[in-house]
Amino acid sequence: MRCEVCGREIRGQPNYRIIEGARMTVCGQCAQFGSKEWDPNRPKARRARRRPTRTVSPSRPRSEIEAAEQMELVEDYGELIRKTRQKKGMTVEDFAKKLNEKESVIKKLEKEQFNPPMSLIEKVSRELNIKLLEPFTGERVTGSVLSRPMGPRTLGDLIKIKTEDEEKEN
Repeated sequence: MRCEVCGREIRGQPNYRIIEGARMTVCGQCAQFGSKEWDPNRPKARRARRRPTRTVSPSRPRSEIEAAEQMELVEDYGELIRKTRQKKGMTVEDFAKKLNEKESVIKKLEKEQFNPPMSLIEKVSRELNIKLLEPFTGERVTGSVLSRPMGPRTLGDLIKIKTEDEEKEN
């Protein structure tokens, strides 16, 4: 058997020492570098593996989801939010802090520049004591047809794309 530190042949009984955290079999001369002795016959304690626990978020009941789908934002919701906020004497910064949202999100919400998530709609409604949702009454818009274009016009808005049916007619 050889010493794991110096590599010399171990004569007699080997020493089992812990050197800088590593369990080593060493000769008598290198044993001075070790701090503690360890027993090679003792089995290592095995740690039980911890299984990762999954946190399952409770899903909303089907009726709540269907009810949310049948609701839509009131017309001019941004104006309504801005006026109500100003009546309560809050700045955009104060209002954003109360809702724990960014100022830019509140500004975009008031300008109606994005479709807010249901959680944000509920927070705003609760804070300002206003109703932002009403029962859905019109038709659902599907595909790429928008009720009003969002943002500045692009080249894609100006180009009329020929469909396969139109090409066959020509």
